[in-house]
Amino acid sequence: MSPHAKDADEIVIVGLGCRFAGVSGPAALWDQAMECRVDFSDHADPAAARAVDPAARRFDRLPTVRGGYLHDLYAVDPDLPVLAAGDVAGENTDELFLAQLIADALRDAGFTLRSAALGHVALSVGYAPPFTPAASSWLMQTSFAEQTAALLQRFFAGAPDHDRNALRKQFQQALPPVSAPLVGHAFPHALAAHIAGRFGFAGPAMVVNAGSVSALAAIRAAADDLRLHRGDLAIAAALQGPIPLSALFGLAALHPLTAGEAPLPFCRDAAGTLPGEGGGVLVLRRRADAERNGERIYARIKGVTLASGAAPAQPNAMRDILGRAIRDTFRQAAAAPDTCTYLETHGTGIPADDTAELETLCDVFGERRGFQPRLALGTTKASLGHTFAAAGMAGVCKAAWALTQRIIPPAIVAAPPHPRLTAPRVPYYLPGEPRPWICSRNLAPRRAGVTVWDSEGLAAHCLLEEQPEAT
Repeated sequence: MSPHAKDADEIVIVGLGCRFAGVSGPAALWDQAMECRVDFSDHADPAAARAVDPAARRFDRLPTVRGGYLHDLYAVDPDLPVLAAGDVAGENTDELFLAQLIADALRDAGFTLRSAALGHVALSVGYAPPFTPAASSWLMQTSFAEQTAALLQRFFAGAPDHDRNALRKQFQQALPPVSAPLVGHAFPHALAAHIAGRFGFAGPAMVVNAGSVSALAAIRAAADDLRLHRGDLAIAAALQGPIPLSALFGLAALHPLTAGEAPLPFCRDAAGTLPGEGGGVLVLRRRADAERNGERIYARIKGVTLASGAAPAQPNAMRDILGRAIRDTFRQAAAAPDTCTYLETHGTGIPADDTAELETLCDVFGERRGFQPRLALGTTKASLGHTFAAAGMAGVCKAAWALTQRIIPPAIVAAPPHPRLTAPRVPYYLPGEPRPWICSRNLAPRRAGVTVWDSEGLAAHCLLEEQPEAT
């Protein structure tokens, strides 16, 4: 957002929807944060327990199968607009889940699901699956089935053809059937197109895949659509759908996992993270339109910036990329970093990640001087796990709610703290209990930041500002 843009052209959040482990909406997310509650459970796959060996260092074993899983994901709202006759629970789960999130957010914003008042709606979805559920089924039925047939031919060369063909047929019958709708759902971009059709949105609809940065990338895209008048309303969404057991092996190779314990971000004894499922949705308006309509405003979006850079393996690469994203956001908002007093961090609980993030915050926010307020830190990954493409959306929902409540939520504080937290004059702290969000006149209005980054060299920052009370 240009610092020279008129206030009336600011983008504001008028509706929220989110579902994560143990969380059925924004109010429940806030309750979880205030209670410092964690909601981790074992993976539901019956084969999960056999895959665990905390001591093993093998590609086919996992240190844990615990995570922030959504066990009620298949509960479908009967009031959702139907896209097709074959649209049933268990088929294309990600699309059904996203539709439910959007329905939640639209209702929160005061709309019915097909209200004419929605007008021209732009949709941006942060979505970064390694394979969509439909794509996995398609691959299993095609290439995997052919590979299996080749193996049968190789190892049972002396067997009659009809025996090999019978085994191949049984294998294929055990898999989900391939159909034209299934193939259509296999491509990630179809998610946004089908959702737009389901709700009758007529504006641009796109999927944004930027790894763990996807949620903030979707928010930026949706905000840009509104500023350019590509819609009367914009929806920014992000989701991490069901994580199959097979995907955990890839996650464990990329992200150190704990041995089953909850992650301990910014703790000296932190040993890794846990995966999480879930998603969130923001309903966005131009500020002038929202105020004219008398709509509730959770927060103003002052800026969203993405950055990329050198390979993460290079020393201090992430410090540079993340620092650039944060600084550019404050320049975009024409605000000084020390006017922000709450930050939803990336905070994975992976020691190297936590160290890099704390050092970056020292670089950006500088040393604390005198009675200057410090930056309170929070992270959703301590209670929800790493929800990857949806991680930034969890942080934005929590930060927006905090701005409306004017309360700094507590962080899950595990002793002993990370050494960078106890160094002299550091600009941040972990609040051990809820505290009133007191804001002096020289720092008003209240501002909250949300930071995410991806191990492949992407980072993003979002700056939110409170909506002043009506006078």
